[in-house]
Amino acid sequence: MITVTESALDFIRYSAETGAIEEGLGLRIAIKEASDGGYDYGIGFDEPREKDMEFDFEEIKVLINEELKEYLEDATLDYTLLDDGDEKQLIVLNPNDPTYVSPKRKKKK
Repeated sequence: MITVTESALDFIRYSAETGAIEEGLGLRIAIKEASDGGYDYGIGFDEPREKDMEFDFEEIKVLINEELKEYLEDATLDYTLLDDGDEKQLIVLNPNDPTYVSPKRKKKK
């Protein structure tokens, strides 16, 4: 299914702690089709729903609607610094996205 990097897990934990996120909420990953035929992702804390699949990553619950399973197969949720930015971003690296191009990451100095 989906993989979550250590960097992303650290960021999610920090966000939950500093944002006073309610107990029992999970991190939802949602997809909608973009105008270019690729995918736009929605990522945020949410309550579990009836048709959700739940994945536990070191006490972090990730929620994905079961209808999106095939769209996120072999995807990775990462928190990284990209070449075109000065701040780290939570991103979905998804080889199933028709417009997917592996991002260039800044090298550590």
